[in-house]
Amino acid sequence: MTRPQAQAAGLMTILLEAGACPIPLPTIEIVGPPDSDPVYKAIAELSHYNWLILTSSNGVHHFFDYLKKQGLNHSNLAHLKTICVGPKTALAAKERGLKGGLVAQEYAAEGIIELFSSTDINEQRILLPRALKARETLPETLRAKGATVDVVPVYETIFPTESAYKLENILGSADIDLITITSASAATNLVKHCPSQHLTKLKALTTACIGPISAKVAAEVGLNVTIIANTYTSEGLLDAIRNYRI
Repeated sequence: MTRPQAQAAGLMTILLEAGACPIPLPTIEIVGPPDSDPVYKAIAELSHYNWLILTSSNGVHHFFDYLKKQGLNHSNLAHLKTICVGPKTALAAKERGLKGGLVAQEYAAEGIIELFSSTDINEQRILLPRALKARETLPETLRAKGATVDVVPVYETIFPTESAYKLENILGSADIDLITITSASAATNLVKHCPSQHLTKLKALTTACIGPISAKVAAEVGLNVTIIANTYTSEGLLDAIRNYRI
């Protein structure tokens, strides 16, 4: 399990209930961005935006933490038209008091692009708080439709230092059947920080990915992507693994 420690409980639980023996090995740790000035500038100009796009629960919570530091909350976003990617992002937004808005059912940039397919956003200003490193498909497509899109990093992912030794130990001694990948950065960090003497073994292991975006990156870095979930959730990932095993 390569999911961040703070988010691994749900996947851990359903894997245990299914009879698996999950070994947690966080390959990403979520921290604040190196520069917070862009997000504070965006918050100071909230009244100038027309849309707010939230692409992950991490993005939601970190953005709202910045709002709180400025003495603001969901009520200061009431004038914005909001889009969330997937029900878990929408749930995170609801937990922070932000209700209503649209939910893109496809858990990727393409789902949001589809929502905008029949909407005129020319000269509209869109706020996109997200990870420091992410795909540029969404902002580039929306800009091509005439919108001004401000991409504001509210967090970044790094490789946890304590996972380096653990990774070497697991690959050197444990009998691993399957790797689970729940984000593109998790796949990249896993391969990047794998000890060279274990890289061949790592790349031979069956890899299960939570969706096509993480699968594409995992394959690009050399992992043996065999299983891709159709529903981009922990439950969907488990279903895909079960179907493969059957």
